Amino acid sequence: MNTTQISAQRIAADIETIGSLSECDPAIGYSRPTFSDPWREARDYVIAEGERFGGETRIDAFGNVHIRRAETGGGRPVWLCGSHLDSVPSGGKYDGVMGVVIALEVFRVAPDVPLEVIIFAEEEGTTFGVGMLGSRSWAGEVSPTQLAALKNRHGLSFVEAGALYGVDPRRMEADRLHREQYRGMIEVHAEQGLELWKTGIPAAAVTRINGRREYEVRFSGQGNHAGSTRMTDRRDALTGASEAILMIEALGRRLDQEQQHSVMTVGCVRVQPNAMNVIPGQAIFTVDFRAQEEQILDNGEQRLREELDRIAVQRDLGVEVAVNERVSPSPLDETLRKLFQEAARRLGKTLPEVPSGALHDAARIATCLPAGMLFVGSRDGISHDPREYSRNEDIVEAAEIVLETVRG
Repeated sequence: MNTTQISAQRIAADIETIGSLSECDPAIGYSRPTFSDPWREARDYVIAEGERFGGETRIDAFGNVHIRRAETGGGRPVWLCGSHLDSVPSGGKYDGVMGVVIALEVFRVAPDVPLEVIIFAEEEGTTFGVGMLGSRSWAGEVSPTQLAALKNRHGLSFVEAGALYGVDPRRMEADRLHREQYRGMIEVHAEQGLELWKTGIPAAAVTRINGRREYEVRFSGQGNHAGSTRMTDRRDALTGASEAILMIEALGRRLDQEQQHSVMTVGCVRVQPNAMNVIPGQAIFTVDFRAQEEQILDNGEQRLREELDRIAVQRDLGVEVAVNERVSPSPLDETLRKLFQEAARRLGKTLPEVPSGALHDAARIATCLPAGMLFVGSRDGISHDPREYSRNEDIVEAAEIVLETVRG
């Protein structure tokens, strides 16, 4: 049953099969919330394929799936390879899935290699509000108490919703990642940017993963009647927030000119009372700030706060800034990156190097293990959207580099 070569046909079939498992019609995107029926079906498909090729499955106390052969490693460290299957609402077909499918295909064709396929639970963060929960909790960054406090749209906590899928607070302390068991982790992912696609490069090695800070900004003014309150008497929270949002775009552009790959995004806005004939008394929005260095994040946060205070004073508004998340930048393992380069050369391929603006499970595992990533070109840089697309031949090339790397 096993072959010695990566199969483009199998990879394409895996991606199509997993893509068919969604809460919504694929015509409007792919939706697989963690612990949902489509997520379970996708997970079970990968498990069945792994077991068909000799694998045994273990689900850890955090809901992550591990597949390896019984004889793998013989007590020696093994390679860890995989990604995630959950998606954002109406997302793309390749995000996360590509990395799991490549790990599965390498597992199929390399029974002699000490390899463990992993499927991380809740990478995207759209189901329980915090990203990379499976990898973070396995790495010891998130406590059982914190997991029990995170709720999905049905009001169930990560612990409650995951109970049927292996999540068990009683086992968490003993079931955390043990560094000595693994040689390193490899994750392959769509680039989610334009660099590779616009230059026609199939794949690249990732040097580092940007850090992220997430904020919730709340402007407070005075709600009042839209018809009887003169323009000079208004304390409109929404106009203050609107000025702030444009300021954030400009600040993000300045930071990017000073240091490439720095970005700021306002992705969610809420207005209260949100009525046509009422001056908004409150306006709340989120800020997603990413950069390659902690110092840039510190500097950007200081400038952000100063500008928000300036706008609030000028408009006679109150402003509060809550920090929802701080994730430090993650340099990836240089030795593993060199192994990727050597593997690519043996295959007669070139492998450029790029940073990652998006966060990935590899960033959390990198705190415990040598971790490396390969990116595959993503058409027009589009991701988290049904138009997301990567060429199958590029995915195959990345799979071949992974296979050559773990075979050494």
